[in-house]
Amino acid sequence: MSVTIKEQLTSRLGFGTWQFGGPNVVNGNPTGWGEVNRADAIHAVHVALDQGINFFDTADSYGRGQSETILQEAFAQKPTSTKIVCTKFGNRQLPDGQSVQDYSATYLTEAVEGSLRRLDLDTLDILLLHSPPDSFDWSNYDSTPFEDLKQAGKIRSYGVSSRSVYGAKRVMEAGFGSTLEVIYNALDRRAEDLLFTAPNADQYLFIGRVPLASGFLNSTYLTQNPEFPQDQYRHYLPDRDRDWLLESTRKLAFLDEQPGGIAISALRFSLSNESVGVVIPGMRNERQVLANRQAEELGPLSPDLLDRIRQAVPDVAAHWKPKN
Repeated sequence: MSVTIKEQLTSRLGFGTWQFGGPNVVNGNPTGWGEVNRADAIHAVHVALDQGINFFDTADSYGRGQSETILQEAFAQKPTSTKIVCTKFGNRQLPDGQSVQDYSATYLTEAVEGSLRRLDLDTLDILLLHSPPDSFDWSNYDSTPFEDLKQAGKIRSYGVSSRSVYGAKRVMEAGFGSTLEVIYNALDRRAEDLLFTAPNADQYLFIGRVPLASGFLNSTYLTQNPEFPQDQYRHYLPDRDRDWLLESTRKLAFLDEQPGGIAISALRFSLSNESVGVVIPGMRNERQVLANRQAEELGPLSPDLLDRIRQAVPDVAAHWKPKN
């Protein structure tokens, strides 16, 4: 019997690489995390591998492949380490510079070959559709090309990185794939009721994304208002989203009294839920890797702290929910 991806994980703490793509300008708008220091990024990957972190999440659209090439360069210098690579496809740039979403079988093949080349791999462990619309028509989407890629040894598994938990719920209802990358953090716990308790939940590997709520679960923002650079997507967050995230983070100030502060406590929150197979905070440098590794070493939060989180922030912002 072949070893599953879950069995290959040497840590439930994974490594998100969205930030490796730099400003990541799409249709004239920054959708990334600003400039990245390539040497620091490569060193961070090496430190993560040395710390037992072997799950790496990336996408072909992060810096138009830049994130994948940085990973490849880092991996090439650590050839004996076991790595699990999850990448994504579907956000395509046209010759005129416009970005569109394309999940067709034709582009699927092109995207897989491109990612394999940039990562210098023979097989992608996980391939995900990258943020398809929540209303995506799964009933008419053919999974045969994905199964063909599995048979050809190009990918081991596939699934979806969802925009929201509501889109992820529709993926599960359709039974598509075996991996779901979903938002799950101390401020947004909707996955607990909508996904983790679904009848077929055990058929999916859940990857918990944005565990630090886009960086708002940070000690600095307990007393200061954030000022994000113009080459970061957070600079363009709508005021009502920014204000809700900031207000809700401050309601969890008691987590800052725990070892490592509120950020480490937030990671511990995500890791406390056994339904989550792996949690993928972004990491830019050695300091962040070592800090995040502390979350796993400290272990799950106590039931008392988990209850306090739920009482302090009972639900997400009302405008984040469907109107009907």
